[in-house]
Amino acid sequence: MNTKFTYPGIFTRLMSFSYDVLLLIAVWILSGFVFLAIYKFFVEADNFPPLIGAFILLFSTIAYYVFFWSHGRNTLGMSTWKHYLISDDGLKISFLVALKRLGLSIILNVFSFFYIFIDQENRTLVDKILKLRVIKKIVSF
Repeated sequence: MNTKFTYPGIFTRLMSFSYDVLLLIAVWILSGFVFLAIYKFFVEADNFPPLIGAFILLFSTIAYYVFFWSHGRNTLGMSTWKHYLISDDGLKISFLVALKRLGLSIILNVFSFFYIFIDQENRTLVDKILKLRVIKKIVSF
C-alpha cells in the first residue's frame, strides 16, 4: 500500500478549524461544569469569580490544541479531513513547538492564514516560521 500526500487548501483547513471550534466549545462547557461542581463543593458562595472562568477557558484551549498536536499530529477536526501536522523532517512535533504554534497562531491569526495564498506548499506564516507542514494523506493502492 502506497501513501501519498498533498497540501490541503484553505477551504479544508477552514472546515477543519470550524469543526475544532465546535469541539472546543464542548470542552469549555464540560470543564466549566466540572470546575463549577468542585468550586460549589468547597466554597459555599453563590458568586463565581469571572477571572477563574477566563482561566478555565484559556487552560482548556491550550490543553486541547497542544495535547493533540504534540501527541497525535492532528486535532479531531484535522483528523476528520485527514490533515496531519509534521515538522519539515517528517517527525512529530514536541510539546514546546505545539505551544509556540498556538501562541503565534493567536498573535498572528488572520495575517498568518493569508500567507497560504502566497506559499507553494499552502503553509501559514506560523508554520513557515516554525518549519512545520500540514499535509493531507491520500491512501492509494
